[in-house]
Amino acid sequence: MRDVVVIGAGLAGSGIAAALAQQGWDVLLIERDSFPRHKVCGEFLSPEAQASLHALGLYEAVAALDPCPVTNVRLVTQNGAVVEAALPGKAWGLSRYAMDGALATAAQMHGAELWTNMAVKRYMPEGDGFIVQLRDGAAQRSVQTRAVIAACGRHTQTGLPPKPRDLDRRKQAVGVKCHYDQISMPAQVELFMFPGGYAGVNAVEGGRINVCLLAAYDAFAQAGKNVESMIATAAAANPGLAQRLAGGRALAETAVAVAPVDTGRPPAPWDGIACVGDTAAMIPPLCGDGMAMALRSAQLCAPFAHDYLRGTLSLAAWQTQYSTLWHAEFNARLRTGRWLQSLLNRPVAAELLVKAGQAMPALATYMVQATRG
Repeated sequence: MRDVVVIGAGLAGSGIAAALAQQGWDVLLIERDSFPRHKVCGEFLSPEAQASLHALGLYEAVAALDPCPVTNVRLVTQNGAVVEAALPGKAWGLSRYAMDGALATAAQMHGAELWTNMAVKRYMPEGDGFIVQLRDGAAQRSVQTRAVIAACGRHTQTGLPPKPRDLDRRKQAVGVKCHYDQISMPAQVELFMFPGGYAGVNAVEGGRINVCLLAAYDAFAQAGKNVESMIATAAAANPGLAQRLAGGRALAETAVAVAPVDTGRPPAPWDGIACVGDTAAMIPPLCGDGMAMALRSAQLCAPFAHDYLRGTLSLAAWQTQYSTLWHAEFNARLRTGRWLQSLLNRPVAAELLVKAGQAMPALATYMVQATRG
């Protein structure tokens, strides 16, 4: 009988596994992939993430990866209008290829057990705990545990959170990402608007830059459902992006795509079990706060899980208290981020917003701060 099984070894999963293992609990962290791995992600750690890394005992593991400093944000419309704002502190550019494996290893060093290449099929209540059913290659196995925490990411298979919405796939978005080298990048994250989506660009470790796009399904289909052609299509529509990528070399081995990406899914920090990271909710990527929110949700959830395991908090109280705290922390951020995304996806509205930011720099700074804690 395990104390807790954490499903998914991304930032939130490794974060809460590390926190609970440091409290002395028997933690099993299960990941369906192996490390290292490339993931669709803006690979931008906002300044707020560093406080959560400290609280979870993971700061040194990430700082040792030589992240690139990021101090400003710059937004460029299709017509070339530009607005810039300072970030409320120094952010980091760091690839998931480097970071995810390092965090999972750090969770192990704190006492968690890590199983990779292991798919969780479903979990079922059993007495005072749960049975978690797994697939290890062609073999089936099961684990008994007192508690289960879902850190499965933004989309998963049937039987695990989050529950998909019944929406037309073509009305949802596709995420693509690719690293480039031979490009000089200042210490800033840049957002470029194009018809059907936007692209984020910032430096990561190793002299590379990360180019990450969120595009409407139709835009991705028209680009041939190919990562590099989607980036080329976006660059053709936004001269600023084309200029940033000029002379760069796409690293084909880093190109990945994911679909569907549903940034409007209602938040659900509890769905039969505690949910952390993107499993609970996904903030639009243009806010650059997704990884910080993942780490913060793990930080919020861990004390309730600890109290439940030591018998001072009921499962119902864990659900109520964690959900209340989660909503208080993130609801306003999600509303602001989704409003900004809907506005910036309309070219005329995007131009007006950027011009307002140019005329009133304090407005641009406020919008940056309104999407983070």
